[in-house]
Amino acid sequence: MIQRRTQSETYWREQFRVTEEDISQLYSLLLDEGRPLSPADLARAVIEHHCRQEEALIARELSRGPIYQPKDAYEIGQQVIFPVFDYTVGTVTGTRPGRSPDYGEFTVIRVEFEDGQVREFASQLQGDHKLNLPAGQDLLAQPDLLTPAELYELYGAAVEEALLDALREEEGFVSFGGRWFLRDLLVPIDLGRLNIAEALVEINSRPLPTAEFLPELDLPAEASEELQIFSLNCALQADDRFDNVGDEGRNIWYLRRLTPEPVVSPPDVLKLEIEPYDRKAISEELLLIEREIDDEGSGEEVMGPSRPLYRTTIALTYPHWRSGTLPLTVRTRSLFPRPTDHHLPVVLVDGQSGDKMQGWVVYGDLFVYGLQDWYQRYRLPVGARIKLERTRSPRVIAVNIEPRRLKHLWSRVAVVKDGQLTFQMRKLPIACDYDEPLTISEDDPAAIDELRRQARERGETTLQIMIRIMPELVQLSPQRTVHAKTVYSAVNVLKRTPPGPIFALLSSEPAFRPMGGGYWAFDPALV
Repeated sequence: MIQRRTQSETYWREQFRVTEEDISQLYSLLLDEGRPLSPADLARAVIEHHCRQEEALIARELSRGPIYQPKDAYEIGQQVIFPVFDYTVGTVTGTRPGRSPDYGEFTVIRVEFEDGQVREFASQLQGDHKLNLPAGQDLLAQPDLLTPAELYELYGAAVEEALLDALREEEGFVSFGGRWFLRDLLVPIDLGRLNIAEALVEINSRPLPTAEFLPELDLPAEASEELQIFSLNCALQADDRFDNVGDEGRNIWYLRRLTPEPVVSPPDVLKLEIEPYDRKAISEELLLIEREIDDEGSGEEVMGPSRPLYRTTIALTYPHWRSGTLPLTVRTRSLFPRPTDHHLPVVLVDGQSGDKMQGWVVYGDLFVYGLQDWYQRYRLPVGARIKLERTRSPRVIAVNIEPRRLKHLWSRVAVVKDGQLTFQMRKLPIACDYDEPLTISEDDPAAIDELRRQARERGETTLQIMIRIMPELVQLSPQRTVHAKTVYSAVNVLKRTPPGPIFALLSSEPAFRPMGGGYWAFDPALV
């Protein structure tokens, strides 16, 4: 049996290329459908088109002469079809006798192909041969051929990838939300209608789904609602005034100028700077502490795969305490809806008072914004244990703490002195359950910010920062030790980094000595 090219994995995964004919065929398909189509729809159409093309090619070539079979006889000047060479036509230009121990006497035919190549083949061969077709078999009616639908199930992903790469280079095609259409067939959305859309968001004081704009925009009635929505989505996406704050396939639009600036441009204190490090160097004890911290920079290789959760508790780290945010970690991100674009609004409900707060899920930068006032209301320290719980609405999340009687407790405070970061112990008001080793405060945020900026400009490494702050940290303890969580918090005052690089250095640099229980000493003589 001669396998058709379109029936092979090699063709779809390695040989397939998007041609101008494919683009033209997709153009016609979208024109006929009159609606946007998914990459799956387009790939199925292209696969079916290639199968039909090959079928037509075979039929056309088979009409030019008999199929070569070793058992048959051929005359000089006769045209013969060779399925093994993609149904290429060759002309018999000569014959000679042949003999084989397996087949006995036969005739060798000399064949010249249309590209000038000359080959010899056996004819009038006695006995079975794999190139001989069973009596009555029709090459065009092979019963075991995979259908285009079955080919898509096997190779559709590879075809979709190639199509998307090609369509992105085509000016005549436009995409939104994973679907594609023809740019010339979009419903015209002029500047006046976009201005009306802006006013509608402002008047309603909330993000609006695309469909809510339509009654006010007076779009052409002959266009279907599906096409009106797709066209408006494309226009809103192209206008810098609008943000798509939808989730899970819903497109909901807001005004960029009404979105809090930290949502659009994350604060510097949250921007991760992860240096290369060797995870194998981290001690078992520190690996467990790393999981306890649950930093958003610690990926699935640390925390394991993300699992659906309805509630969890997380300790507030310094960068998020400072910026009024919560991290979207492997553990916490499943509690929040995933934005269609960069960010989306959510409602954060105070578990103590029931008050509602406007929050923003910034999935691309792994944080939830909008808790600064809440932190200040309850005097939450770094290390505060915050409870998160989903509600029946995916955009409403309850945030809570375990309240404690207000006490003034000794805590570490970061202080800038003579242009250097130092640490002091001061009594601070604390009224909730918290992870004490993580706790660190600051007395002059502006001075801390300047010090962080300088450290970044100098390109200071994590090791350089640790060597500079470790003497300051150990001097706060009578035992001259410091907990690994405290080192992590202190480093993050100057350089936003997850625990991994810090703990790898603690485990491998001789100046840092393990004392047990997560505590470390520092020997400056070994630096």
